[in-house]
Parts: sequence; structure tokens; C-alpha cells
Amino acid sequence: MRTDMMKHLKSGCAAIAMICILFCGTVSATGYKTTELNRKMTEITSLQQSLSGKIELAMEKKKQLLQKIEALKEEIKQEKAQLQIESYKRAVLTPRIDYNLKLIQLLLGYIASLNEKIKYFQNGHETLGYYFKQAQDDLLMIKTLNDLEVEKLIAQINSILDEYTPETKKPLFDVDSVAMEDTERIWKDIVN
Repeated sequence: MRTDMMKHLKSGCAAIAMICILFCGTVSATGYKTTELNRKMTEITSLQQSLSGKIELAMEKKKQLLQKIEALKEEIKQEKAQLQIESYKRAVLTPRIDYNLKLIQLLLGYIASLNEKIKYFQNGHETLGYYFKQAQDDLLMIKTLNDLEVEKLIAQINSILDEYTPETKKPLFDVDSVAMEDTERIWKDIVN
């Protein structure tokens, strides 16, 4: 009897030891997942702040460029009235009008580039918000998630971080790749 009791006691202790090992491993894995998700959420928040700063900067630059365009348009209208210019061909023969039209052309290209960058940064901000929310939700359910689900989410977060983080350190747009609008169209928009 004693031997049977000892066998049951040993197998019971072994089972308890296995449960402890499995539980400690699960707690350790859960701790790692929690730490990693919290770290990613911090990275997301930081990048979202950087993107918000870039969006604000781009919008401010856009506002300044629009003001400059309006001033140039007024100057063109004054020159047109003063010199009684009616055609585009004659307008571009006037150095001040020609210069202003080309400057407006350039500024409109800058604005188009800024608009693209603003949309890009806003999209990144929203995408990061989605992943932040998903990471928050996953933290609430961390014990039920398997490692593959958490690693997949972390990989998705890393991918979006890798895409947008370098963009926050670059200029808002490349002046060499700015699309130019036709100056004759600009002239017609101003005088009509």
C-alpha cells in the first residue's frame, strides 16, 4: 500500500511540476508578448506624433504658398489693367507678368506635391491608429492569443513603422519632381 501511495504521490508531484513549468512558460511568453506589444504601441504613438507634425507643417506651408499665389495674381491683374493687356501672348511679353505666371506655376506644383504628402501622412496616421487599437485589443486578450497571431501583428506594425518613419525625416517634397501646370491655363484662370 505504501508503495502505491508513493507512486501516486510521485506521479502527483510530477504532474504538479509539469503544470508549474507549463504555467511559468505561459506567463513568460505572455509577459514577452505584453512587453513587445507595449513597446510597439509606444513606437506607434511616437510615429503618429511625428506624422502629425509633418501634416501641420505641410498644411502651414500650403497656406503660405496659397497666400503668395493670391498676391501674385493680384499683381498680374494690376499689370494687365495698367498695360491694357488682353491676350496671353502679349501678357508673356511683359516680364513681370511672365515671371509671376512662372512663379505661380511653380507654386501650384509645390502645392500639388504638398497635397500628396498630406494625404500620404494622413493615411499613415490612420493606419497606425488602426494597429494601435488592434494592439490594445490584443493586450486585453493576450492569454488567449497564440504566438503566431501576436507575431503577425508585430510584423504588420513593423512594416508600417518601417515605411513611415524614414518619411518623417525627409523634406516634404522633391522640387525636381514637381508637376507644372500650363501658364496659359493659369493666365486664363486669373483673367476670367
